[in-house]
Amino acid sequence: MPTGKELVRAALQFQKVERIPWVPFTGVHVAKLLGMDAESYLKDPDAIVKGVVAAAERYKADGVCSVFDLQAEAEALGCELKWSKNNPPAVVGHALEGGKSVAGLPEFTKDKGRIPQCLEATKKIVDAIGDKTAVFALVCGPFTLALHLAGQTFITDLITAPDKAKEVLDYAAQIVVKMSEWYIDDCAVDAIAVVDPMTSQISPRHFRRFVSPAVEPVIKAVRAKNTLITLFCCGNATKNIEPMMECRPDGIAFDEQVSLPFAKELSEKYKVAVEGNLALTTTLLFGSPLECVNEAKERMAAGGKEGYILSPGCDLPFDTPFYNLEAIGDYVRDGKEPDKNAGYTSLEDALQQCAESGQDLEDVEIVPGRVFIEIVTLDSEGCAPCQYMVEAVKNVQDKYGDKLIWRESLIKSVAGIRRTQKLGVSTLPTMLINNEVVFDNIIPSAEELCKEIDKRL
Repeated sequence: MPTGKELVRAALQFQKVERIPWVPFTGVHVAKLLGMDAESYLKDPDAIVKGVVAAAERYKADGVCSVFDLQAEAEALGCELKWSKNNPPAVVGHALEGGKSVAGLPEFTKDKGRIPQCLEATKKIVDAIGDKTAVFALVCGPFTLALHLAGQTFITDLITAPDKAKEVLDYAAQIVVKMSEWYIDDCAVDAIAVVDPMTSQISPRHFRRFVSPAVEPVIKAVRAKNTLITLFCCGNATKNIEPMMECRPDGIAFDEQVSLPFAKELSEKYKVAVEGNLALTTTLLFGSPLECVNEAKERMAAGGKEGYILSPGCDLPFDTPFYNLEAIGDYVRDGKEPDKNAGYTSLEDALQQCAESGQDLEDVEIVPGRVFIEIVTLDSEGCAPCQYMVEAVKNVQDKYGDKLIWRESLIKSVAGIRRTQKLGVSTLPTMLINNEVVFDNIIPSAEELCKEIDKRL
């Protein structure tokens, strides 16, 4: 039987494999394996190595991601981060705010911020398990990095000042090329994963106009070094799956909001592999081992043994039970079926317990002269599209004072899942105004949001 590394490389090269490879996007979840919080973990290269290697062995992974933190590049360029105990950090201060230009940003070198730790940890991971396990180096995609740098105004600039937006994107693409080349030259990784979650928030027309030209030099640079490359998008990226494949990476990854059979059809057309897309919360976080393996079976049947890698829809929630990931690894590697649900809580059980305990999120009364905004997210602390949808509301909050109240409803809780079911929300992030879906998987500009608020006032 080929090694896990050989299976992953074959799948990304659209070759038929003996067994579908399994790549759990463990992210900061591995900090829990070590009894650490996310912040301490991401600041300690030795802990990153220990955690990723331990996860690879415990979950019988065929491939691993070295450092799952899409804010490291932005931090090195002067962005301010807010750290969390169970999520990667979030960008809360944007380096280009206040009319600053890309020319004024600091030089992007290997010694800036946490870049040295990322490279050090990745090199040690490759040395430790790279002979049998594929190692992916994650880099922040150009569109998301541009938004980190410029903040919410970047969304408006796409429409009102496209040349300005393109300048930031072109600069971000240069940063992504540098990071990719460092990971290849210094660490000898098997693949570069360009993680650009914010691209789910734009139309195919804007993707082709802005994102494709920014991704092209990255793919060209990685290919020049004989290394594989994948594109990774979160949210309901259905509309942009084909534009992603048109960029001709070796593979694309997406979350549970995208239909795997739909993506697989395009995969066959473009000969671009697909990775995904086990449900993060409803299955992996709150399901039982049996539910996790059953969903893995469904995904594997849809993906097939050519051009497919089984993985979660995105990086795992911090508290994902170890036993669920172990069960998937045992099934994929050895065909071992889990025991029945005895001793484990299923999602159905968890939802029932939530209802019986009265922990549901309460409705907010809609009264004249006041607007209630509810943002349904995975978690704005760890999901970039969710973060920027929340930021869109925060940016206009002062204008309305007590006329505007809002809350974030996270599906990382059982109460949050029940709330989304009650609201009929199926994509994340979604913004409701007075309990009506207004912005579904798209970040509004300040002008667009104010227009919708004013309409209801």
